[in-house]
Amino acid sequence: MAVWTDIYGHPEVRYTGCVLDKYEHNGYEDSDFYAICWDEERQKVVEVEYDTTRCGGSGYAEIDATEETLRSVYRFYKRMGRCLFDGRTNEEQAKKVQKGDNVRVVRGRKIPKGSTGSVFWVGTRYNYYSHENEERVGVEIDGDRQFLPLEYVEVVGWERRLIHGKERKRRIRNFAINSMPAHYRKLFTPGLAPVAIA
Repeated sequence: MAVWTDIYGHPEVRYTGCVLDKYEHNGYEDSDFYAICWDEERQKVVEVEYDTTRCGGSGYAEIDATEETLRSVYRFYKRMGRCLFDGRTNEEQAKKVQKGDNVRVVRGRKIPKGSTGSVFWVGTRYNYYSHENEERVGVEIDGDRQFLPLEYVEVVGWERRLIHGKERKRRIRNFAINSMPAHYRKLFTPGLAPVAIA
């Protein structure tokens, strides 16, 4: 048996062979108990409340994920990792301004748009008008050093920094493994897996 719930007088057994982990959420006066489960019908990982101290109940959960469930969960996190890496992370990292980069001015009035220069400093500065710290960049353009808001420049040729091939696959795989509950991660580490996970 995986998750047995009896909250508000509605006993039910669900997610047999699909419970990955469980945890307790402590509030100010009450606690809620959750199981992290694989939902085969929706093909995703879900959190299921199986008991609470807010009312009378006697639910419980047992971690009982099968090998087949673990394969499905791993593939789910791998798809999610691929989507995040290709859709956001890879490009964000490639566009990140670093010291020594060649950049192009894309905004602002102080320096003509399209001007290019070399970054000699990246950091934060307190803005006395907005009362917030803001990210700034120091750029040398034609021998003249200027300090601009970070969003006013873009890296020239950032597309060359995009990660492809084996390194891309390694990062997506690491995301999938690290998204799994801690007690399952060793099953997906090369050389340690007692189960053949595809």
